[in-house]
Amino acid sequence: MTSDPLPGDLVAGDEELRTARAAIEELLDERRRLLDLVVRLPGLLAESEPPALVAGVAEACRELTDARFALYVPTEPDAEPILTGAEWDDFAEPPDVGNAPLLAGPRLHGQPHSVADVAAWARDDRLSRAYGTLADGRLVRSWVIAPVPAADGELAGILYLGHPRPHAFDAEAESLAGGLCNHLGAAIAHAEVSAERDRVASALEATLLPPVLPRIGGVDLAARYRAAGRSDVGGDFYDAFPLGGDHWAVVLGDVSGSGPDAAAITGVARYSIRAIAPAVVSPAGVLSRLNEALLRQAVDDRFLTAVLVRLSPMADRVEALLANGGHPPALILHDDESVTVLDRASGMLLGVLPGRNFRDVPVTLHAGDALVLYTDGVVEARNAAGEQFGQDRLVALLSTCAGRSAAGIARRIELATLAHSPNLSDDMAIVVLRRHQ
Repeated sequence: MTSDPLPGDLVAGDEELRTARAAIEELLDERRRLLDLVVRLPGLLAESEPPALVAGVAEACRELTDARFALYVPTEPDAEPILTGAEWDDFAEPPDVGNAPLLAGPRLHGQPHSVADVAAWARDDRLSRAYGTLADGRLVRSWVIAPVPAADGELAGILYLGHPRPHAFDAEAESLAGGLCNHLGAAIAHAEVSAERDRVASALEATLLPPVLPRIGGVDLAARYRAAGRSDVGGDFYDAFPLGGDHWAVVLGDVSGSGPDAAAITGVARYSIRAIAPAVVSPAGVLSRLNEALLRQAVDDRFLTAVLVRLSPMADRVEALLANGGHPPALILHDDESVTVLDRASGMLLGVLPGRNFRDVPVTLHAGDALVLYTDGVVEARNAAGEQFGQDRLVALLSTCAGRSAAGIARRIELATLAHSPNLSDDMAIVVLRRHQ
């Protein structure tokens, strides 16, 4: 026969059960927090601004270790520390980590470590003050200190986790902080590289953005530009600059593709034309020299189309020479509403094959006449049914623009193209030169 359990045994059993349940609940809570970190960590590390990146990872580390606060101190002398989990006003005396000997380990050997109880070492107030005191008077006694590595092998900073309770952190907290700080160091390096790339891209864009057009006597000059992508800069470009002796150059070009390679070709083309044109009277000769320069770049699968005009304003007209390198034909809107398509001016693509297959075509603009240059983003713009805007539609539209200013003509073309194709798939540039009436 078995005897019934004694009351004391029941009490002990209940206590063991409660202890076991508490331990299980603690493990489940720890598991939930770790799972939450797994979900949050990619987003935290993807932050592009280093201060926000540091603050997010530091706060996650603080939450996972139950620290009272987290303090990130960068190694750059002028950089501000980042505090999470507390405000500076929550301290009667904030930690002075640079003068706290027990917190100097990562600066000396680059490894995370912990301090179980500052009070066991700093036995008087003079020694303990550097470790900080909370507003309620409690000393910050427990610490985890983890280095944040930089890309060059040095330290980007140090993360400090503090708590007023002694022995608040275990080996797992130290290991967790060390691992997160390694990820943080890599993320900071990536963010800095991305920021530098953005600065370079912004500087490049500033050199490629459409220029402010000059004032040319007797000529009304205007342009419209719209990039198809998110950037302000696409593969299309235009420029206008003096050649000396009351002669001017106007160019409109279109680089195939997009991205940094296309931007590089755009820069080469624009500045090569500026360098060549003052010394070469013939626009066809300028395009030949430009073609040679592009071939020397040896950029695979990249080419350029361009139309170059040399203007010579006269008292009663504008005389011009026009050369075309694989570009859509220029149009002349006459003051009587008729339109001439300059399809006689045609030439090879630039940057594909060696050769000088370009020709100069003379153009005369009388009072009220306008020369219209455009990229294929206008005529190849497609509507929802896949129908292109097309040259015929452009000519028909242009015939209704007589008497308008250069800016008015360019704007009407842009609006009509966008009405036909609201979501441009290619960049669009329009340049209009109109002889004053």
